[in-house]
Amino acid sequence: MNFEVIEENFVTMREVKNILKDRKDLEMEQKLTKEHVISYKKLKTAQVESLKKELEALSFTKLKGELIVKIIDILPSDKDDLKTILQMSVIPFTDEEIEKIFECAAHHL
Repeated sequence: MNFEVIEENFVTMREVKNILKDRKDLEMEQKLTKEHVISYKKLKTAQVESLKKELEALSFTKLKGELIVKIIDILPSDKDDLKTILQMSVIPFTDEEIEKIFECAAHHL
């Protein structure tokens, strides 16, 4: 089987949970994913959307969708945890940028 990627979006665990919650007849991987995300209890859907908007509003070009999703899923409790997530970026973040990102996340702890 050959598949063609039409669109690629990064989604949080909460969004995956919402997508899969009412679906039946899931493939094996989807069932395992559903079991995993059911245990996700950090943020409610409205909080995820709010935090995502806050992070996107920062308009840091190096704060890509995949990093935003990781920040929301992990919800770092301190700046060291946040720095670990941000190491995924090729371009390093300044201390000021890290502070602003952490402030957004801290509102949702």
